Amino acid sequence: MSHIFLYCAAACLILTAFTHSWFGERRLIGPVVASGVGVMKRDLARQVLRFAWHLTSGLWLVLAITLAHAAFTGQGAGPLFIALTGVLHLGVGLLDAILTRGQHIGWPMLTLIGVFCLLALL
Repeated sequence: MSHIFLYCAAACLILTAFTHSWFGERRLIGPVVASGVGVMKRDLARQVLRFAWHLTSGLWLVLAITLAHAAFTGQGAGPLFIALTGVLHLGVGLLDAILTRGQHIGWPMLTLIGVFCLLALL
């Protein structure tokens, strides 16, 4: 297993997590929550939306730590975990690119995370 690719995937995950939270809050979640339109009239809906959005970023950070730990110690994340992480991110990244016609900021990083994970297994 190539540890450098796991470190690269972890770095991309960290960048993705912070970008997701920062820009998502300012350009999507904040305005949607502030709109008060439709379901956003309800406090619970606004709280759950914001929580779920940032939970995704938190999970990316946990995944980054897990991959970096595996690279550093040689244990923790097995090949199946790394393969599933790679296939998921590669698939989601490419699907995001297709569905948004390349306009979503996230597809290159998601794809790259997948590629780095899969390269780590070679």
